[in-house]
Amino acid sequence: GKFVGSIDLEDTVLKTNIEAAREIAKQLRLRDIGGIIIIDFIDMNSPEHEKMVISALELELKKDRTKAHVLGITNLGLVEMTRKKVRQSLDEVLEKVCPYCEGRGRILSEDTMAKKVEREISRIFRTRRGEAILIEVHPSVAAVIIGVGGNRLSQLEQRHGKYIFIKGKDDLHPEDIRVKAVGSRIKLENFAMPVREGQMIEVIIEEIHITNPNNGIARVDGYVIDVEDGAHLSGTKAKVQITKTYRTYAKARLI
Repeated sequence: GKFVGSIDLEDTVLKTNIEAAREIAKQLRLRDIGGIIIIDFIDMNSPEHEKMVISALELELKKDRTKAHVLGITNLGLVEMTRKKVRQSLDEVLEKVCPYCEGRGRILSEDTMAKKVEREISRIFRTRRGEAILIEVHPSVAAVIIGVGGNRLSQLEQRHGKYIFIKGKDDLHPEDIRVKAVGSRIKLENFAMPVREGQMIEVIIEEIHITNPNNGIARVDGYVIDVEDGAHLSGTKAKVQITKTYRTYAKARLI
């Protein structure tokens, strides 16, 4: 191959190491890597070049909000540094910023609230008779409890051998749990489903369906109405006819 002189080779090694130092600092920041870190650069014969690489590393680390400190080069020619480990506190894992007080306080996350509701349901079934229960919670919490395609709610019902009706209510605080009734399935089903098949009603298309962008989502007393081809009417009123009712939502078409 082509001969490379020693001076050109040293310059190439210096350039490569400086680029590596910048990329290493960037990756430490992006991946949030902490603790004692050992970096093995290409060997350099010039102490001046070593200082230049260390300087490049330190300069790039200054862009990092997390405190990092380059300790120097070990006897084996390895660069040793530390970066403070940053972990979420338990509160940060279980909670999220409160939308009601613009971040001045904190509330339980939807996942944490869903688990709390499930524990409350278990407690009620242990102490009260009835084949079904109707619970009202904030819509964001209701969505988590019900799960994709109603799978989580179905698993919860199988666990207890009971019927569980979950209604989302916009007027409830995200941490509120309202036990509406405990009793027979038929009675609670009438409470939980405020519409019937064939019924024609006027609704507000509140948003576009997440998984079917052609459809719109409306709500009647917290009960979800999936309006076929209603996405273009988002934010407006529309007359619809209920075509099919389910435990957790109903299907409708525009009229």
